[in-house]
Amino acid sequence: MGLYKRQDSRFWWMAYTLRGGQRCESTKTPSKELAKKILQKREAEIVLGRFKVGWAGDRMTFAQLSEEFLRSHSSTLSPKSQENHQMFLKSLRAYFGDRKLTEIDERSVVDYRNYRRSQPLKRNPNRTLKGATVNRELACLHCMFEFALKRKYIGENPAADVQHFNERKERPLKRMLTVDEEHRIIEAAPPYLRVAIVLLVQTGGRTYSEGLSLRWDQVDLIHGVLRLGDDLKTTDSAQPLPLSRLASDVLKEWKKEQSSESQYVFPSPRKADKPIRNARKAWRAALKTAGVPYFPVYNLRHVFCTRLSWVAPDVVVQRAMRHSSPETKRHYQLGMVDQVREGIERANEKTYKNQNNLLRFYYGRVKSQKGAAQTSVSG
Repeated sequence: MGLYKRQDSRFWWMAYTLRGGQRCESTKTPSKELAKKILQKREAEIVLGRFKVGWAGDRMTFAQLSEEFLRSHSSTLSPKSQENHQMFLKSLRAYFGDRKLTEIDERSVVDYRNYRRSQPLKRNPNRTLKGATVNRELACLHCMFEFALKRKYIGENPAADVQHFNERKERPLKRMLTVDEEHRIIEAAPPYLRVAIVLLVQTGGRTYSEGLSLRWDQVDLIHGVLRLGDDLKTTDSAQPLPLSRLASDVLKEWKKEQSSESQYVFPSPRKADKPIRNARKAWRAALKTAGVPYFPVYNLRHVFCTRLSWVAPDVVVQRAMRHSSPETKRHYQLGMVDQVREGIERANEKTYKNQNNLLRFYYGRVKSQKGAAQTSVSG
């Protein structure tokens, strides 16, 4: 076992023992230091059982893996997750195509990441694909290789250590929605979006899976709850959503005004048997008309969480948001500047009793120090 040179190659070769027999393989590098590291990695793979001759991935293409992944793994997930996987795989298959699984390494995944990030948007060729979109595709790719790893098609996951883009730098600044801004947006929005805005602000539901795709059989106006079912992001998300009096009244009026007999609360204007799938254009137009800086419609869920946090304990907020952990609400609370200021004022009242005395003491001290300084200078 070790490194050696061959007369017919400029690369270093390595020899190692596998299953009692000796194997020889090129390190594909003329650097001895790098060749040593490659040999050490190969020896570690053999010890851990991650290297063997004849992986199924030597014969299986990426396209074949994607079909098996959709059939055996994605089919067990929610309809929305299945739809997302189908969408992500269009780009992944177009890039990796018929490559064998063992031919895809970490560098290939990094190249894919950078290639996708530089792709222009279809709707706006002057802008490139968002890092968040690329990250979702990388997450899907990682999941696929984990699936292949469990089935012993490959020895390691080439997407495991690939760094993702920092999405927070690209996201619009989160800001609290004032009541005046909310009214202006509702006035500028088309009828269906007005109802949707009230529903999202009053329930904290997710925009599409729990809002615009809502069916009337999920709306219980008698008991004042939304029963969303089990095809959601998490099991906690399936808990009933309480409806406020405002949300119930708006839904009752909206149901009276509905001209179609669609099962959906927000039916598509083109196909009544389908829900509205995309409200981004109408939302952006409403914000522009209302004179409100753009923010994603999903942030209405943040507005709901923040407002409820003003008056309700954490356990109620967690139940309302249907989070599995109470810590998650920190990502949804916006601003809280006024609430923090009020808390500081109450703390000052309890600590100093009389803030006027503290103020006189502070200024009096400054004046006395100033007078002493002037006396010493004149002396």
